[in-house]
Amino acid sequence: MTRIFIFFMVCLLLLNCTKKESQKENIPYIISQNNKKTILNKDTIPPPPPIPGSLFYGTNTFIIDKNSKVYYFQRNEIGHICGNWEKSDTIPHFINLQPKDLIEIPTNTISDFIKLNYKDGFRNMTFIASKLDTLNTETYFYLVDAIKSIEKEGDTYFIRRTTQEEDTVLKYKRNNEYYNSESIKWDHERITFPFIKPKLQKN
Repeated sequence: MTRIFIFFMVCLLLLNCTKKESQKENIPYIISQNNKKTILNKDTIPPPPPIPGSLFYGTNTFIIDKNSKVYYFQRNEIGHICGNWEKSDTIPHFINLQPKDLIEIPTNTISDFIKLNYKDGFRNMTFIASKLDTLNTETYFYLVDAIKSIEKEGDTYFIRRTTQEEDTVLKYKRNNEYYNSESIKWDHERITFPFIKPKLQKN
């Protein structure tokens, strides 16, 4: 009887230790607390060093929406980042993102998707973006684990709020509506259009 009791207590202690370890691994990420640098209290960007607006999206961007669905889009290679930037450079640039660029990824395929689509030949800069301030779902933890599992020297990943452009394009994709960026009333405190020449006044 004593042996059975000791065995039971040992099992109970092991189970408690396992639970504590799991809780330590899955720590919720609160964007507003972890990313101290803010843009007019609307968007949050990763901690320093600052990322210029044109590189705000990195090479790989995952968007976690309010229903824990994951969307992905990929951009070109990013080289070495250096230099000093103006405050305006920390506002995301318009990248002409389209609904067709956003690929929905089922949670159970995220790991395989990353292994197949991440490139080995250059530096991968990944962003996890969400409109939600607190990330604590199984989908989020699974995504982070999958990114870390293939991370090599030089790769980095950041977590931030979604940009106005991402939110807008995702809305049109979910609703299956025709999207035209020129018809959107953009908030110029949250997005810049660096390649559009200003209209000159006639004398």
